[in-house]
Amino acid sequence: MKKIIFSFAVLGLLLNSCSSPLDGLDSTTVTNVSLYGSSVANSSLSGSGLVSAGMTRTEINAVIEQASAGDTVWVEAGTYLIDGALLMKPGITLMKSGNTNPIFDARASGSQLLRQTYSAANVAGCTFSGITFWNLTFYINNASDVTFKWCIFDYGIKKAGRNKSNDLHDAYIRLIGTDKATVSNCVFSRRQGNSGRGVWNGSGSTNSKVIDNTFGNAGTTGYFITAINDNSQSNSLISGNTILRNVSFNNEDANTDHGIYAHSFNGLTIQNNVIKGWPANGSGGAIKARNGQNLAILNNEFHTSGILLYIYIEPSSYQYLKNVQVKDNKIYLDSLIGGMYGGIGYWRQSGVTGQEESILISGNEMPNGSISISGSNGFSSAQFNLSGGGVFNNDLHLPFLSLAAGVSQSGNY
Repeated sequence: MKKIIFSFAVLGLLLNSCSSPLDGLDSTTVTNVSLYGSSVANSSLSGSGLVSAGMTRTEINAVIEQASAGDTVWVEAGTYLIDGALLMKPGITLMKSGNTNPIFDARASGSQLLRQTYSAANVAGCTFSGITFWNLTFYINNASDVTFKWCIFDYGIKKAGRNKSNDLHDAYIRLIGTDKATVSNCVFSRRQGNSGRGVWNGSGSTNSKVIDNTFGNAGTTGYFITAINDNSQSNSLISGNTILRNVSFNNEDANTDHGIYAHSFNGLTIQNNVIKGWPANGSGGAIKARNGQNLAILNNEFHTSGILLYIYIEPSSYQYLKNVQVKDNKIYLDSLIGGMYGGIGYWRQSGVTGQEESILISGNEMPNGSISISGSNGFSSAQFNLSGGGVFNNDLHLPFLSLAAGVSQSGNY
């Protein structure tokens, strides 16, 4: 590594021990919480650059321009106006230099999220660590080993006139065709009047991890349309996230589109998450998963709504659900609803030509919940039951167990 010196402003640099995001904290407060670090001596700055408080975006880019793969560009505490593209270079780390997250503020940039678009040529192998981003969205295209950790995303501006149907580009992080991308221990906030999404793990992406993040506080920062979208190509993990939507937002159907929404997947694990705040109806559900294969929904805790499993006509290449496990989840609804939306529901759209195969629903706890498996639109119980599929050993409100004829079942109580 070469030595790059840009400032002598860092004196006695110490990075405190890391602490995880805190439930219920407004992200303005969290900005001043130590979210990343380990003790670092001044000598470790060799091969690094320093972004000093008061620098413009142009000056920040000049610091990054001098870095090489393996270098760390440290960012001092302060608020930096971001009014255009931030430069990145393959293999560098952009990291806070002290106990307080620096803020990259793009709120003055216009009437919507300011997009930062990167490809393998400028972001492969990069890490963003301990930075607070206001009104910034990151589009990562066809790059590998990109990591966001201990970052805060807040104050995203919603474009006027847009809602869940006509704006699919409002996530803070959008992964497209990436490999081994990781989003971990970050805090995501959406505020009243500026609803939107958190992370979208998009088409072509492989081996992605969205783990141990916090989305909303069930109040002022909980105005999410969807927290996590996933229509990745293969092998995605969504684990350990806390997702808390403001339940007062549930009367806005145009801005409600499931806590985690997955489709067109092949190899997706959703485990150990806590999700609360989405309504128990067709626009809600803690999880909606449709059209894909090799799906595991395991050991999650859901409040106010449960799990929706669908097969739709579109996309035509995935007109099926195959090898699905829904096991050992806890679902706590506000009231006994019954039917498709009352806990765990399964349904096929009319005209679907594909087939379900090996769907296992087992060991779930739903004190006032239901399981509903629709037998309409060409449903095959024989295919549902393949390879150990069926409905077994669930603790639920038993009168609301409604299964299509022929679905294997036992031990439900």
